[in-house]
Amino acid sequence: MSYTGDSIESRVAAVEKEYTARQAKLFVRFAMAEAALLVAAVLIVYVFRLVDPEVGIWILVAIAAIGGFALSALLMRHMQARTRAIAQAKGENPLF
Repeated sequence: MSYTGDSIESRVAAVEKEYTARQAKLFVRFAMAEAALLVAAVLIVYVFRLVDPEVGIWILVAIAAIGGFALSALLMRHMQARTRAIAQAKGENPLF
């Protein structure tokens, strides 16, 4: 992206708009993947009865916990990249 002739505010606004769109896509993709995993686990535990329901609930909890940690890590990485991009758009040193 070339920002020649643009003001700093417009560059920052463009970067924020881009990262907002990326974050929305991240949430949608993550939610779809998490939902697919949870539906598969529910089918395995409660519909096909391949796993005892007392153990199956812990499988569901583990999937949800791992998903929560993964989403946190992805959001932290996204926020760091956004901060670096905004600093670069402002012309600041992106290496903090």
